[in-house]
Amino acid sequence: MAWRIDKSKAVFSPELTSSDQTKWDAFQNAIHNKHMHPKDAAEAARCDQYKKLTGNQFQIRLSGKMRATFLVDESKEVVTVKQVGGHT
Repeated sequence: MAWRIDKSKAVFSPELTSSDQTKWDAFQNAIHNKHMHPKDAAEAARCDQYKKLTGNQFQIRLSGKMRATFLVDESKEVVTVKQVGGHT
C-alpha cells in the first residue's frame, strides 16, 4: 500500500499566508504524489514540530500561528486532515 491523504472533511483557515500555503502544499503533495509517511512528508516540507497530540491525532506547525491537524491510520496508510490553519 501507499500513503494517501483525505481532505474531504477538512476545515481550512482563510488566514493562511502564502508561506503557510506553500508548506501545506509541499506536505500534502509529498503524501499524495510520493506516498510518504506523514512524518517524512513534514520533514521534506520543512514543517516544524511533527507532534503527536492524543490517540492517532498529530499536528505540524506551518508557521508561528498556523498549524495543520490530522489523524494518522498506520494500518491503512491514510492521513485524514481535520484542520489547516489556526492554532490547536
